[in-house]
Amino acid sequence: MKEIDPFINAYQVFRNSVDSKTDGKLPAVDDLVWCMLAGVPVVPADEDDSDYGAIKAVAQRVAILKAVFVETNSEKPDEFLDKGLTVYDEAADAAKRLLRDSKQNKR
Repeated sequence: MKEIDPFINAYQVFRNSVDSKTDGKLPAVDDLVWCMLAGVPVVPADEDDSDYGAIKAVAQRVAILKAVFVETNSEKPDEFLDKGLTVYDEAADAAKRLLRDSKQNKR
């Protein structure tokens, strides 16, 4: 039996935890930043203890979060989806900045 890619598995686990029946709302940047820094959803890069591991984990999280956002809001207009995806990108940038800043302040 072929083993599932860890990233695909992380996506599926998170996707199955999301209630797709709720009315779609645009996410809040601060809430997303908190999720990304708190480790939600769990991703393969969480196991990477290198200097780049946390940044890589944010990138994996935002990819999963964006995919689930689009999937669960597929009936919404493109403008809504575009705004949502922009919010996810802004949150990922903010989370990565915070990680870099905290790393520099530790030195």
